[in-house]
Amino acid sequence: MNLKNIGRANALLFALMLITIGACKKDDFLSVPPKGVLTDASTFSTQSNAELFVNDIYNALPDYNNGNQVDRILDAWTDNSNAGATNHEGQAVIRSNALSAGNSTNGVGGYFGWASLYTNIRKCNTFLKNAAANSSVYDAAWYTQRAGEVKFLRAFFYMLLFKNYGGVPVLTVPLTNTDGSDIFTERASLDATQAFIEADCDAAAGVLPLKQTTANLGRATKGAALALKGDVQLFAASPLVNTSNDPAKWAKAAATYQSIIALNTYNLFTTSSSTPIISTTGSGSTSTAYRDQFLAANNWNSETIFARAYALPNKGHKREGYMGPVIVRGGAQTWGGASPTQSLIDDYQMDNGKAITDPTSGYNPAQPYLHRESRFEQSIVYDGSYWQGEVFKSRIGGTNQIDLGSTSDISNTGYCIRKTLDESILGQTSLGTAPGTSNYQFYRYAEVLLSYAEAQNEAAGPDQSVFDAVNKVRSRVLLPPVPPNTSQADMRTLIRRERRLEFSFEDKRWYDIRRWDITVKGPAVINSPEYGMKITADASGNLTYERVVVFQNRYSEYMNWLPIPQGILNQNPKLKQNPGY
Repeated sequence: MNLKNIGRANALLFALMLITIGACKKDDFLSVPPKGVLTDASTFSTQSNAELFVNDIYNALPDYNNGNQVDRILDAWTDNSNAGATNHEGQAVIRSNALSAGNSTNGVGGYFGWASLYTNIRKCNTFLKNAAANSSVYDAAWYTQRAGEVKFLRAFFYMLLFKNYGGVPVLTVPLTNTDGSDIFTERASLDATQAFIEADCDAAAGVLPLKQTTANLGRATKGAALALKGDVQLFAASPLVNTSNDPAKWAKAAATYQSIIALNTYNLFTTSSSTPIISTTGSGSTSTAYRDQFLAANNWNSETIFARAYALPNKGHKREGYMGPVIVRGGAQTWGGASPTQSLIDDYQMDNGKAITDPTSGYNPAQPYLHRESRFEQSIVYDGSYWQGEVFKSRIGGTNQIDLGSTSDISNTGYCIRKTLDESILGQTSLGTAPGTSNYQFYRYAEVLLSYAEAQNEAAGPDQSVFDAVNKVRSRVLLPPVPPNTSQADMRTLIRRERRLEFSFEDKRWYDIRRWDITVKGPAVINSPEYGMKITADASGNLTYERVVVFQNRYSEYMNWLPIPQGILNQNPKLKQNPGY
């Protein structure tokens, strides 16, 4: 079954499956069913029923293209975006230093909430136990592959727990309170949790194909399992966890990413399928390949390693209704749920590859958007650029005048998101009809290249393989190669900037700034003022650009690990809270 059609299968069987797996309290992280619940016999008695069960697990993957999680993108927890709505978690809880064990239960954490992830893990354990017991009635190849996929999915859910909470209880069977067994489990160590995830990834990679057939697009592959493994290893090798900076941990991550490169299965997407982006500032991108990879027309392109799919008529997404410019053709088009920060804008390099702080870069503060790198043009809607055929004006008096008081849905930084949005979809319509069908990318090949480069640079210094990996990413966006004499420290700085720009609005920054331990240390990226750009025009139309504070971030270092919700602690006396809460 093609995963974009999940939910169209036999309704009776689907209902039976939901009764079997969903009879427990939603807030019970162990998801222990009460006595008298239906048995799993019917669900796993046939291959078609078991297939529905696996599809339901896929459907539990994070869905950041829909619902409130769209206008509350994870980048708003960081220095990349400042959502103007003051009740959004990024501003109201995370960057206001207000996270607690009490408010982490409802909403905060979204798709990586403790309870929902353990519910999903229970589904995985239920399949692995019951499908093994009924494997004789299944096609052998089908069973082997689906068991591998479910181990990958279990590892994926544990990865979200690991990267947000640290060491967690490792459960491998669906616990039950009907036989008198002890259902309470202590937290495993960070190392033990990581080892378990790696083992599931290895098991999955050993049986999954390099590519899925057209009918199975969206299912896990060998490359997806290795990318997940590398993701966890990179996090564990980074300063937040690897406090002694053991180079062996970096080398381990580098080896995993190198094994993905060696598959020779993925390439950076380089096809420009739309017209160049233009602006009134004289700047412009001659290639749109970077942006176009996120359009529905290019789903499942050569760069995609693992993604979530969507389909019309009732399985589309609403992303275009939540982000982008608000006022278009005289009316409100979106809810304006994301405002790129001036900090992010300032990190975009000039098209000659130099930082705007470099005196030789050619940067002109009186024309701040001129000759910026192509990722800037392809990611950001800024004053003077076009959106849906109109000039976007965030200047004072403009149609999308910067909202310095956060009293409307209009951007309070003066910028909007372009990247990941389809300009041909009129935003407001997606709130009701969900017309978006572009994939949500969990892992793509650019991340493999930059993650390999980071790990290898930390393990052994900037050898030629590091330069090659970084330069491939830079070449796609028309940037010159990294200077050959770049030191390890300078390469580290450069790679961190590349990651910020390459993966902006892809929900990666939250994990990067925490694992690098720079939330309050060093540059203190979310314990400092957040800026926007106020633009005014004189009588002759000359523009003046002024950086203005839009929000004062406050953040405590202990919040680098999320708190276990208090309700979960009350249920399991063996759990210990993360320090600081």
